[in-house]
Order: sequence, then structure tokens, then C-alpha cells
Amino acid sequence: MGDPWKSITPKGVQAFVNATIATIIVWLTVENHISMIIEQLALLLPSQTFALLIYYLIAIIVLYKLLYKRSAYDVNEKRATKYAVLTMLLIWVTWEGYLQFIVTLLGMVGIFPSLANSLVIGTVVFTVFITVYYGLHGKYFTTLMLEHMPWVIAPDKFLPFFWLWINAIMAGLLNAFDVNAFWYFVDLFFIFLLPSLFIGTKVQEKHGLRIQKKDDYFDE
Repeated sequence: MGDPWKSITPKGVQAFVNATIATIIVWLTVENHISMIIEQLALLLPSQTFALLIYYLIAIIVLYKLLYKRSAYDVNEKRATKYAVLTMLLIWVTWEGYLQFIVTLLGMVGIFPSLANSLVIGTVVFTVFITVYYGLHGKYFTTLMLEHMPWVIAPDKFLPFFWLWINAIMAGLLNAFDVNAFWYFVDLFFIFLLPSLFIGTKVQEKHGLRIQKKDDYFDE
């Protein structure tokens, strides 16, 4: 079996990095996190307005260098660029607190604030895993992790379990339930692990039978 990571192309990685840096520049500019740079430029230039013009000119040139290509983007570069931008936009809105309304909405249905905050952060981390791996590889990270195991028939069916696990780990890191580390160990390895293995095995059996019937049909 070939190495699945070999399908990641150098051009795709470069496109992902370039789009990430470009989005960070836009983020810092839009959110006015570059005030210190403007102030330093204003000390060297006649006015703050002129300093702003110089900064925006430099930013536009950098963005142009990062995103413009003389040749057309190939499929991998297009996908990497799109998902790099999506990844950074998600991190942007989370970091700046634009998703706090979700915490409020979860609180309205009875979820206490620390757990609601943990669920939002855990879901963002889970989504970032998807966008980064899919942008670089064109597959979900569950496929990359599990496709080499011959008994795993539908690796992407494990995405809900990874979401559950990432949120459980995030709840532990943020101490969302305000309990000691022992209980998080119990939660992860007895409450989350065993049902995940049981349900995951049932999912594999179901899809295995479906694929086997399909193969038998075509063999006939």
C-alpha cells in the first residue's frame, strides 16, 4: 500500500501557507491589530495618514505576491487555498469572540456557560482538523488515520466519534465540569471509549455487509 501522505503536493502546501499568511494580514488589518506598526511608521513619516497609506501599499504588495501566480492554480492549489482561507476565517471569528452568541444560545437551552464554551471551542478545533487535512490532502483526517486498517470499511463514519472525543478532551483541558483529573480519565476511557468502539464496530459491520452485497451483485 502506498503512503497516503505522498499525495500532498509541494505546490499545495505552498498555496496553503501563502493563503494562511494572506488571511492573517487581512485579519490583523481589519481588526486594527497593526496600530503599533502604524505608530512606528508615523514616527518616521510626516503624518499618520501617510503612514497608513504606506502600510496599505505594503500590505497590498505582500498579498499580491502571496496569491498571484503567472500560471493557473492546479486542483490541489485551488483546494489548499480555499481551505486555508476557511481555516483562518474560523480561527479569526473564534479568536475575536464573534461566536460568543452561540454560547448564549446554548445557555438558553440549559447548557451551563463553561460547558457551552468548551463545546464551541471543541467544535472549532474539530472543524479546523477537517479544513486543514482536507485542504492539504483532499481527504478527511479520519481517512488518513484509519484507511491503512483493513478492517475499517468507512473511516469517515468515525467523524462523530472524533468530534465527541475532541470535545471531551477540550472539556478536560478547560475543566468545564469543575472536577479533578481522575474523573476526566474515567469519562474518556469508560464513558466515551467503550460506546465509541461498540457503535463504531456496528457501523463497520453494517457498511461491510452493504459493500459485500454490492460486490456480489456485480460479480453475478
